[in-house]
Amino acid sequence: MWEKKHVPSEGSTQKAKTFYEYLPYCIVLEVVVALILTAVLVVLIIGPDSATTDGSIANNQSENTEEHLDIPTVDAGMGENIVVEPAPPVEPTLPQAINLQPLVNSWATSTGGEKGIIIYDLDRSEVIGEYNADEVFETASLYKLFVVYEGYRLVDGGEWDGMEVIDYRGYTIQQCLDLAIRESDSTCAEQLRQKMGRDNLDESIRSRYGIDVITSALVASPREIMEMLKVYYLHREVRDAGLVEQMKDSLLNQPVTIYDWRQGLPSGFSDAVVVYNKVGWNYELNDAEDENSGGHWTIYNDAAILDFTERGRHFIVVVMTSEVPFWKIRQFGTAIEQSIVSI
Repeated sequence: MWEKKHVPSEGSTQKAKTFYEYLPYCIVLEVVVALILTAVLVVLIIGPDSATTDGSIANNQSENTEEHLDIPTVDAGMGENIVVEPAPPVEPTLPQAINLQPLVNSWATSTGGEKGIIIYDLDRSEVIGEYNADEVFETASLYKLFVVYEGYRLVDGGEWDGMEVIDYRGYTIQQCLDLAIRESDSTCAEQLRQKMGRDNLDESIRSRYGIDVITSALVASPREIMEMLKVYYLHREVRDAGLVEQMKDSLLNQPVTIYDWRQGLPSGFSDAVVVYNKVGWNYELNDAEDENSGGHWTIYNDAAILDFTERGRHFIVVVMTSEVPFWKIRQFGTAIEQSIVSI
């Protein structure tokens, strides 16, 4: 490129000399310009954050992946993308608040005997009425709620074989879990509790659900029973569809045997309300030797999950009483439904 094509004349000698003196500088300048252009192209192609201070290219794809995964883009044409900012999260709309405290106060003060009540709105996660909710009452058969749910958890988790025969009558674990609720079968409940260990049961209830109850003492507060029904409603520890369906059905379909299991709170509601219920009671004859002497309910407890299907509303009601007849509790159920549907 730089070959001499002719011998310069005397007048041009000085110019040629000057050019050759600057030739090395021109070469250096060309190299510098080439390096600068190369660096600019690298930055444009790979991005400014990918070039390190020593001129090397850092692979930071993994560092930035998470930042951009959730940022959608829209093709604006000509190969350009416009970043679309995500919409702000939509706050869930809570259903209308309901206050049943006046109803609770009215029923409690107009009804004799001892009573503890709590009504919980599952859709708004709040108590909407209570009376002596933290007072301790005898549970009677409500203790079976704790035993049975723990049994379902053990079967669902594979720690128990649901087909194992556990009862002298030939019932399996899974059958006893059903009967202990559906027919309040005490023999089944005690076999289940013995298998899991009473202390183990109480520790599991405390550690898993934060309910500090001693099931062997057969006492609890309405609030503690309510908390256990919340566990049933969510059933996070029992995911098997068959077990969940059996658990729900045993609380709902309870045919009359020698006892009417649903004569109290459930019978106070219309067919528009689905009532999942467990009852616990103790009835004493006025004369223990005379079945016709009449008697009274020393304990009558109802614990229910209410599903107002058409309204999409769900509640827990726990009523624990002493010396209160079941028909009074039935009337309370009717009043609860009337109050909710009138809002």
